[in-house]
Amino acid sequence: MSEASPARPRAGARERVLAAALACATESGMDAVTIDAIRARSGVSVGSLYHHFGDKQGVFAALFVAGVEHFGEIAMAAMAKGDSAEAGLRALVEDYLDWIVAHPDWARFLLAARPRLESAAGPLLRDANGLYFTALRDWLKRWPETRHLAGRPALVLALVFGPVDYLVRPWLDGLMPASPLEHRDGLADAAVRALLGG
Repeated sequence: MSEASPARPRAGARERVLAAALACATESGMDAVTIDAIRARSGVSVGSLYHHFGDKQGVFAALFVAGVEHFGEIAMAAMAKGDSAEAGLRALVEDYLDWIVAHPDWARFLLAARPRLESAAGPLLRDANGLYFTALRDWLKRWPETRHLAGRPALVLALVFGPVDYLVRPWLDGLMPASPLEHRDGLADAAVRALLGG
């Protein structure tokens, strides 16, 4: 089985491996983590771990996809909030920022791992992104003021989440003591202005 399309083990074992991988990466950095450290922390057998994930990169690729899927669920729920494009855009920014503050280890991992693991995650990542992009296109088509953006979901994501990512990196690295939540309204206002001209 290739690392690009790992089998999915029983939910309990899979979740234990992914939680262990995230904890190990948080403590030591991805490069320093060994497959044995993940195995020991998760309590999963070596054979099971290799069978389901292939190798360390397979574990981290699966963790990356799980993060994308989890965030996709948060974003889709945010889009369902409110009765206007503006309310939905504000909810996207605010809920993303709330998620980062609530899950700093996972957010740190996703931001650091993206350039390294996108290709390794392969079809699973394409499937996760596909669901989210379809939901975003459908949501953009719903509002007259955003219909022209329905064909450009990547641009929308960059304008909504890019500024948040830029702002939270110093906080995630321990270089900015103030909570990024102080900037919720400003970031939401900027996304609305960028996409709706308001």
